[in-house]
Amino acid sequence: MRYGSALILSVLGASIATSALTQMPPRPAGDTGFPAGMSVADRKQILQAAGFDLSADLRSATRYCDDKQVIAKVGIGRRDINHDGKDEFFVLSQNVCPGGNGKLHASIVFFDPKTRLYQNMLDVDGQPRIGAQSGTVWPVIDVSDGDKVTNFRFVASDNRYLPLSTIQYREAVALARSPDKVSPGQLPTATWAKPWDRGNLTPGQIAQIFVAAGFRHGAKGWEGCGDGPDIPGDNEIGGGSSIMDLNGDGNPEVVVHEGNCDGGNNNGSSTILSPVPGGWKKVATDIVDTPTYLTTRSRVGWLDFYNGGPGFCHDRYRNDGKGYQAVAQYAESPGGCSGR
Repeated sequence: MRYGSALILSVLGASIATSALTQMPPRPAGDTGFPAGMSVADRKQILQAAGFDLSADLRSATRYCDDKQVIAKVGIGRRDINHDGKDEFFVLSQNVCPGGNGKLHASIVFFDPKTRLYQNMLDVDGQPRIGAQSGTVWPVIDVSDGDKVTNFRFVASDNRYLPLSTIQYREAVALARSPDKVSPGQLPTATWAKPWDRGNLTPGQIAQIFVAAGFRHGAKGWEGCGDGPDIPGDNEIGGGSSIMDLNGDGNPEVVVHEGNCDGGNNNGSSTILSPVPGGWKKVATDIVDTPTYLTTRSRVGWLDFYNGGPGFCHDRYRNDGKGYQAVAQYAESPGGCSGR
């Protein structure tokens, strides 16, 4: 199946949609919408870069709902975003799996001449709108997801679009050396402006958080047994943000993540810090990967979460006032914990 022109117009804006649709030849229902002369290998690679696959009859995109492969609702558009004479591909979709969020999802895929492969340069929930463009500069892209609008800018070193807040956060981490001082009776978050976002943290605030999580700044920067500390982006935290109020007291907790230390197949570990007068305290340590927050709370108001890592069965954590403890198992999909 594919999106109609009205949906592409509403998502990408009239200028993008008109450009994309006029280049696309008529196609039968179910056709993925690639140029007629494009090779099967290229079609397949573009879809895979966007998280899909190409059906055996070469007419449709497919995706997995848990362990079942299904035909995906996908629309393909094309536009030369940076006016370098080469088209980028817009892959628009919706998560229609049972239990999926049903949101519009947008990926932009481009051909990387260095690797000779198609790469994903933007992969987000929401509606992208391309800003003004000059010469061959990559334009700003604003993505609307409900009431939230996120500004994305192209970063050459990453060869992809990143949120402006991520760019600001990276710059602040590079400057972070000495932790801010907090008076004994004051919360470290007392002066934080809303909305809470890692891109709004100062270098001193970031240094304070890293030190509280157990890291030190050395000759090579912030050091740990893995890749060093990081406050994850929102897209790395399931069901919430790396900076959010977990216990309902109006002050944000912060997740600090460290890369893999032991060479195993997990993606490192996380610590959750909670603000207290004069600094921070750890309320969860050694969380596999990053937390995914649930909607349930403990009797004292702390939000539950389950840890990341491989597989479909995870530990479920609850904080009854003395820090988070694993209290049960959480099946990410039906039957996910049946083998344990």
